[in-house]
Amino acid sequence: MKRILALLLVLVLITSMVACGTKTDPEDSSSKTTENSTNEGSETDNDPNDTSATNSMPTESLNTENTGDDDPDGDTVTSDLKPSEGLEFESNGDGTCTLVGIGTCDDIDIVLPTESPAGDTVTLIKEYAFLSVEDVDSVTLLNYNYEVDERAFQYGEMTSIAVIGGKPVINESAFSACEEVENLIFKDCELDVGEYAFLSCGDSASVSFTNCTGLLNDRAFQYADFASLTIEGCTFEIGESTFSSCEDLTSITFENSTLELDEYAFFSCGDSASVSFINCTGLLGDRAFQYGDIASLTIEGCTFEIGESTFSSCEDLISIVFKNSTLELDEYAFFSCGDSAKVDIEGSSIVMDDRAFQYSSLSEVEITGEKVEIGGHTFGSCEDLTSIKIDCELVKLEDYAISSCEDLTSVSICDNGKTDNTISMDNRVFQYCENLSDVTIGAGDLEIGDYCFSDCADDLLVTIAGETYTAEQLDKGI
Repeated sequence: MKRILALLLVLVLITSMVACGTKTDPEDSSSKTTENSTNEGSETDNDPNDTSATNSMPTESLNTENTGDDDPDGDTVTSDLKPSEGLEFESNGDGTCTLVGIGTCDDIDIVLPTESPAGDTVTLIKEYAFLSVEDVDSVTLLNYNYEVDERAFQYGEMTSIAVIGGKPVINESAFSACEEVENLIFKDCELDVGEYAFLSCGDSASVSFTNCTGLLNDRAFQYADFASLTIEGCTFEIGESTFSSCEDLTSITFENSTLELDEYAFFSCGDSASVSFINCTGLLGDRAFQYGDIASLTIEGCTFEIGESTFSSCEDLISIVFKNSTLELDEYAFFSCGDSAKVDIEGSSIVMDDRAFQYSSLSEVEITGEKVEIGGHTFGSCEDLTSIKIDCELVKLEDYAISSCEDLTSVSICDNGKTDNTISMDNRVFQYCENLSDVTIGAGDLEIGDYCFSDCADDLLVTIAGETYTAEQLDKGI
């Protein structure tokens, strides 16, 4: 009997040991295994509970919503994108970390996290962290409030880059020479884009900035291969030569934005480009678009100062339209520009400083609106100009304003049937317009300086408020 009891006791003990051996240790998980497989001092993002390691949504169709009004650190957007796994981090030991490389991540659409798996806040993407990264379609920075170090993504082979939300600082050459980029998106963020950050980036890329603020530093996008650029709802300072020599741009659009364009911002850019400013304010700095290959320029609903030589030597312009705008054109603003261009200024108040359009190739000029002041030699020596029509409440033409226009034949100033026009013409306004034969000036408060029509066509007749004069009769003005 004792022997039987002993055998039963042994069987019970064996059964208990087997049962204990099959239990799962809660500390022994796949995430721990992965973490232990990384190099000492680094952390790998590989959360086994996150099933969205691969983000299939293309960056150009991101579904985001700005919630920045409640975020003291900057704009934050909600998104259905989830951070990529397997990226490599180094802890700084103070609750922050640095993203140092791609690690074991094999996503083709990388969404960069704002925290490491250990909960450290990312403050920096390390220099060269993603240098020449390949087998990646897109990179998205979502709600980042940190720095992207120099050359972090240089020579990367991604086709799409999106920067959405947050206050990222993108340092020198961070994305330079990423020559396969087709879509570049900035949305709902406060930007500080460093010098050369996107130098020589793009492959006929579409570039958009939407609801952004900040600074695009000198030469940030210089020599980039961009097909189109849209800036909408933004407040920007765009630095010296920021987009200069972007020679493939065919469309440049600014809408509902406050802009300060520094010198040479878009110097020598464009490929028969269409440039438009809609409902914008600010400053277009000296030589900002000088030597640009621009076919058309539209400024509508804007308040701008256009600096010295801003559009000078844009020799391919065929259409210049200013509509419902308040503009001040500095000296030489459009000097020697145009290719038999038509200038249409409608419903605007405009002051043109001396020589603003001098030596330009213009076919006709039509100006309507509240006020126009045309400085000395503003349209001087525009040899292709054939007609000028001005109909504004206040017209002021300074000395030599439209002189030496050899093909000019017809001028109409306030020929509108009104009697309350205010027209002031200084001395020699139309001098040396040798083919000018037809001038009509309306009624109102009129002042005409000396020799306004000297050395014009021999048969020139000037009609003023219904009465006809010869040029000689007006030599001493009115």
